[in-house]
Amino acid sequence: MNIESIKSEFEKSGWKNVGPGTHLNVVFDLIGSRRFTITKWNILVKVLPMLDQAEAAVWKANFEELSRRSKSLIWGKCFILCLVAEDVAPEISGALSGDAFGLFGLLRLKGGGGNILVADMKNKQVYGKVPAVPIDVHKYSKKAKEILVQTIGEAGSLS
Repeated sequence: MNIESIKSEFEKSGWKNVGPGTHLNVVFDLIGSRRFTITKWNILVKVLPMLDQAEAAVWKANFEELSRRSKSLIWGKCFILCLVAEDVAPEISGALSGDAFGLFGLLRLKGGGGNILVADMKNKQVYGKVPAVPIDVHKYSKKAKEILVQTIGEAGSLS
């Protein structure tokens, strides 16, 4: 698998302008955008060689900052953060299974904010909840998770 297959799948599912870039001063391997009614959504993909405790702390802080900066009192911007790790440290995979990696729930999304998915390529596992409501969070999180599950199942490594 390569990053181009992830890009292609996100484009097929309706994300626009998918490519490398920076979102709110954080560098990503892929960023895409779309709208649901009047809400702007971004898909943010970061490839990591290893997700260990130190890297998890960095991305939890990034997630919190992205969420804080995306929120507004009236109508915020929303995002799905997809971390694609070649390997996940055992202590982190246990925390991810228990949903402890900053999956802060639906209240975070009111007025903007984000959801997070973590793909573990080595163990072919995708972590992260797909909330039932609101409908746009459900729709985009579900499709992103499906894309990650499909692409980590392909042979090869990210490049």
